[in-house]
Amino acid sequence: MPRRAESPVLPPAPGALPGLGHVLPLLRAPLPFITSLSSLGDVVKVRIAHMPAYVVTDPELVRRVLVTSDHDFTQGRVYEKLAQFLGEGVGTTSGRKHRRLRRLIQPAFHRDRIAEYADTMRTAAENTVAGWRPGQEISVDSAMNDMALTAVTACLFATEMTPRAAAEFRESILTLFHGAVLRTLLPTAWEKLPTPGNRRYRRAITVANRVIDETITTYRAPGQRRADMLTLLLDSRDDDGDALTDQQIRDQVITFLFAGVETTGATVAWALHELGRHPEAEKRLHEELDTVLGVRPPTWQDLCALPYTGRVVTETLRLHAPWLILRRTLHPVRLGDVTLPEGAEVVYSPYALQRDPRHFPDPEVFDPDRWLPERDGAGPRGAFVPFGAGVHKCIGDAFALTEITIALAVICSRWRMRARPGAAVREVAAATTHPKGLTMTAEPRFP
Repeated sequence: MPRRAESPVLPPAPGALPGLGHVLPLLRAPLPFITSLSSLGDVVKVRIAHMPAYVVTDPELVRRVLVTSDHDFTQGRVYEKLAQFLGEGVGTTSGRKHRRLRRLIQPAFHRDRIAEYADTMRTAAENTVAGWRPGQEISVDSAMNDMALTAVTACLFATEMTPRAAAEFRESILTLFHGAVLRTLLPTAWEKLPTPGNRRYRRAITVANRVIDETITTYRAPGQRRADMLTLLLDSRDDDGDALTDQQIRDQVITFLFAGVETTGATVAWALHELGRHPEAEKRLHEELDTVLGVRPPTWQDLCALPYTGRVVTETLRLHAPWLILRRTLHPVRLGDVTLPEGAEVVYSPYALQRDPRHFPDPEVFDPDRWLPERDGAGPRGAFVPFGAGVHKCIGDAFALTEITIALAVICSRWRMRARPGAAVREVAAATTHPKGLTMTAEPRFP
């Protein structure tokens, strides 16, 4: 096979090591590394071992990749790796197959459906905080991931799993999340080694698939009708009247879980962390919740009456965004002054774009009011992309925003979360950026 030609005018970023390229900084300090690249140009070449990749740092060029010239690109290396357990889900496919899946799945994310899911989301948040006690130290990152997994699972499956199946399923899903991004950076040969991590990963795939397959079989039994997302997937038909196969349904379920747990749980946890660090923002949020809700729980209809809460969520999504998304060129593509070869891996980082001072003044400052209409805080097109854009924009973005806002309203209506003195919180780059070591003390707002 002839070797692909590379752009002769674009030298790699400094710091590459023989045989490894930029793998070490990507593993050791991925967030500082990815944010540093914008100073080198609009398109920067890095190496992942021997594979070249092109990091796009300019918002307009990112928009071209995602929207205006999306037909020039397909999903990249990350999605090939994720397909090992996501299968042919809507998040890993491209082209005609992706468009068909998206049309089939869209009814599950219709506005009216999300309004129905809101009660389930609120219940999951209420159950999470019901056992908290004054002065209790809460592992917030873990608690919010558990809450998000409970909420999305309940929206997917109206039926109750047995406690054992639920525990197995939860453990397998979290194992898959934690191992996914690591596998996108390491060579394929490493995945075949009999390491404890690889064995846990393969076992998690087996368990998750088994639980979902058993649930689908139960749902296909005569007389089994439920008001949940899985039923909508089973009932969905394309223009030719064809339904999704059981394997395709399983792939969509795994995709929903992957997208709906890690990002949602991490965003709520980060929001609580930021509010704990910014008492004025916390005070304004509490005042809005007290004015709109009083002592009652939030509903879908309340969300439009909580603009400051919404801005807190948006600002949290800006600061703590996914850090690495890939596409692949289908043929030679010119981006700015650089011509990329066919088959080139193209990288963009919502995290880096949304912390770039060229687009967001004082980017490290948590400032919900930058999203006031008169301030136009979104920056240029392509600069704020927490859910992506174009044909591959996250199909569940409205679902996620609803769940995050409702969860934040439930928690902050009842509790103030205080940082533990001396506790160090690390920002870890996984499927998204999530807080490691975020332990906070729960203080009741009312006696």
